[in-house]
Amino acid sequence: MRAACGVRRMLCVLFLAACNPATTRPSFTPLPESLHAVINAPPAVVAREARAFLTADSIHVRRMSERDAWLETSEFAGTHRLRLWADPDVPGKSRVTIEAVYRPIEDPSRTARDLERAAEPASPGVQRAARLLEAL
Repeated sequence: MRAACGVRRMLCVLFLAACNPATTRPSFTPLPESLHAVINAPPAVVAREARAFLTADSIHVRRMSERDAWLETSEFAGTHRLRLWADPDVPGKSRVTIEAVYRPIEDPSRTARDLERAAEPASPGVQRAARLLEAL
């Protein structure tokens, strides 16, 4: 009887450990000016292919998670940065959002996100985001 209770406890602990609600995605949502599209691929594949495209385009991917289907680049072309979110849509498809931002000033007293602004339509950030979306 004691052995069965011990096994049950161990299974409960393992089950709870496997259910990790944590995500590596940022706590904020994309800016409304972000590019949007539905892509004919699962979210993890979209994130992986986006990383491959950006790396080939000489843009360093700073953070990426296939499981959470998102990525963030390092700064390029001055202070521009891209972020991609891929969310499940219908089976086999993803709703993709690509955010192009830049940081016009540095202020250590504020968070990096507070200083970011949507990149202008003709900027290197939006141009690269459009090329990425087209490639996907």
